[in-house]
Amino acid sequence: MSGGRDRRALLSAAGVALTTGLTGCLGALEGDENETENVNGGDGDTESDEESTDSSDETAELRETLAAADPYRMLQYGPAHVGNTGDAGPTADVDAVWTFREGADDSHYEIGTPAIVDGTVYVPENHSVGDDSAETVVYALDGATGDIEWEWSYPRGTTFGSTVVAEGAVVLILGGSVVALEADAGTERWRLERDFSDAVTVADGTVYAINTTYADPPTLVAIDLETGRERWTEPLSDDGMYWPTPPAVADGTVYQGGMEFTALSAADGERLWSKDFGNAVTGSPTVTDDACYVPLGDGTIAALGRDGTLRWRQPVERGGHGSGLNSVSSPAVDDGTLYVTNSWRLTALGADDGAQHWTTETAGDRPPVVADGIVYVSGLNAMGAHDGATGDRLWRYETDASSSSGNKVAPVVGETAFFPSAGLHALREADATSD
Repeated sequence: MSGGRDRRALLSAAGVALTTGLTGCLGALEGDENETENVNGGDGDTESDEESTDSSDETAELRETLAAADPYRMLQYGPAHVGNTGDAGPTADVDAVWTFREGADDSHYEIGTPAIVDGTVYVPENHSVGDDSAETVVYALDGATGDIEWEWSYPRGTTFGSTVVAEGAVVLILGGSVVALEADAGTERWRLERDFSDAVTVADGTVYAINTTYADPPTLVAIDLETGRERWTEPLSDDGMYWPTPPAVADGTVYQGGMEFTALSAADGERLWSKDFGNAVTGSPTVTDDACYVPLGDGTIAALGRDGTLRWRQPVERGGHGSGLNSVSSPAVDDGTLYVTNSWRLTALGADDGAQHWTTETAGDRPPVVADGIVYVSGLNAMGAHDGATGDRLWRYETDASSSSGNKVAPVVGETAFFPSAGLHALREADATSD
């Protein structure tokens, strides 16, 4: 969210803002597998060999856990943006088993929200090139070690939204273009150059992106994932203050936020219905089997039936930080409860009636995710976990980050939280990272 038609310039400047943080690889799981032969021709350092074996076993176990886990393919796990995985996440104090960061002390450094699929982590990064320029690189990393499997470079620094991995492609916005890469090799499949905003949704072989900023009005564009060809376009309402949000897609319907909340046919973009709340939709809608949950610019959450019928609308308590705007996040839904942040405050609401169950201060104001009843929330330089039933904080992890851009999410996959903050931190319970 930013004002007027200078929004792209503002976000591009933010995308190369100064970030400071942890460097190198913290607590790498890979041990030194080289056997040490002693000067007497014996069997070497038995203790070192045992530590190496233990480390290798832990790495192999983590790699298997990540490969078997439910993936994080895009914003809030999938095209409906429910924000919930059935897999467990860390519930006690955490350590970083690895931290990926290229370019320590780099004024252009920025890391994006990753996707984690089949044990591989896909993430974009900005870093400096020479004295006065920058580039963006998309990486595929081994989820167990943070080692680079492949990398693909874009010739300048840029802002970027959540990474999407679907049907063998890595899809993201770079420099206003939608770029699709082959997930197994990092080669470019296609690129569509427009002035797209910074996030996309992918469902059923179609990429949904918003041509905005200088478009009048902004336009939702449906793009074939295999070929990059446009399937259809549909203009969206806009008042010059808010970008339309990344859509949610479920059961052949696209649910699009903006100055109105609109349902469109995924087949051809035909408008099915729309709802005017008198305030802009400020985050991606969350769609369940029978409802849509929509965050609004006046600090409320609205619940609608899938036919557009309003069920309830409730205010969300705001924390005492930030700009003073009611930046309510996209909700995560789990077992009849909505979880939503608003300026460093996490609130649980009843999905049926919007009644507040509890509210508490939290580590940030980015969209939460839920794993096995635990709610995970991240911010600029801190991430925390809360008991979904009570709001009690279970752990908190901090970095040295001092600035960042975008609305990053910290996914939880395979008992590991992946926190983008001055690098990408793979966080696991402390007792799982030690012998």
